Amino acid sequence: MALLLARIAEVDARRLYAPAGFPSMYLYCVHELHLSEEAARKRIHAARTARQFPAIFDAVADGRLHLTAVNRLAPYLTPENADALLKAAADKTGSEIGLLLAERFPRSEMLPLVQVIPASAAQRDDERPAGQVETHASDGVGSASRRAPERVAAAPRPNVTPIAQDRFFIQFTTGRETHDDLQYAHALLSQR
Repeated sequence: MALLLARIAEVDARRLYAPAGFPSMYLYCVHELHLSEEAARKRIHAARTARQFPAIFDAVADGRLHLTAVNRLAPYLTPENADALLKAAADKTGSEIGLLLAERFPRSEMLPLVQVIPASAAQRDDERPAGQVETHASDGVGSASRRAPERVAAAPRPNVTPIAQDRFFIQFTTGRETHDDLQYAHALLSQR
């Protein structure tokens, strides 16, 4: 990974992608290096960060830092804190780096927000569960047909982000009953 980051950093800095026939570093990575769009973005960002802070190349080469770590640390690195922050992040998982950043760079707490998500039009028009038998009386006899179950998209995972030491921002979608229970608990806690 370190050699690839070094190659990307060098091609980017010297704009060698242009003579190779590419208008941008991104297109060079996608078409010449055969990286996916997301992989290209992550590696370009990490390579540019490593050019600013060359110790990253060594840390990635010997396995102390991974690509996710470099990209998560990038917005917080300065010439004054780079050595200490890179050392503190060494050998940590992505989650551990999130906690480290929350501890060193706390953000203000999020204001409570409850937002109603309207039911989709299809759900309102058709309240019957999938697979329910429905009868058709248009021919006077009445026939039964079984509706095929609709494909259900996987629910997004809850988002838990550390924002300061021992403080977390949690975001998830819930039903009415859980919402009401949470509102009740919030009201009880606010009376203390």
